[in-house]
Amino acid sequence: MKRLTIKGICLLLPILLLSACANTPTSLKLTPQLDENITINKIESEKIWSVNSIDLRNARYLIAISSGDKVATLIHESTSSRLTIEKTLYGHWLKQGYHLSNKKQNDKQIEIQLIKLLAEVEQGSLSHETDINMVIKVQLNTDKITFSKTFRSHYEEKAPFSVDIKALTTQLNTQLSQLLDQIVQDPELNAKLAQL
Repeated sequence: MKRLTIKGICLLLPILLLSACANTPTSLKLTPQLDENITINKIESEKIWSVNSIDLRNARYLIAISSGDKVATLIHESTSSRLTIEKTLYGHWLKQGYHLSNKKQNDKQIEIQLIKLLAEVEQGSLSHETDINMVIKVQLNTDKITFSKTFRSHYEEKAPFSVDIKALTTQLNTQLSQLLDQIVQDPELNAKLAQL
């Protein structure tokens, strides 16, 4: 069996990196799951909240992979992350006992603002660095008052070799799930939903 030389490794490495790039998907779907062990405090209120969401992101893709001066590889969402987030929060708030509607004419409104949801990867020849940032703002509007709270999540990682898109997608789902758990468990937000 022949031993790999430095020259052989140098010739093989670009081929491996190119094959990793060739297998990169162009889109992916996020599927966050709220923690099933979250204690649901039932709310007894006749107030009806309308729920809507808006996407305020500067970048509408989920992952940007850069490698030096080369053009970044962008991986887009195959389904709307904004709608996925809205549906997930809507379902939990219904379980909590809130009366919800999708009609925007209601005088009590929950607006979910997706501000940032992006994984940025800097791919080196032998390693990569990942930086994931998520920002969601929840704003409650009534005819008398507006309350808003911003929720953030950040994750950094340095790892050897090329980025694994499957592992990165898992990390995005985990991080988004944790951020949504934080929103539904937030005592200040829950108190305002019950009071306003």
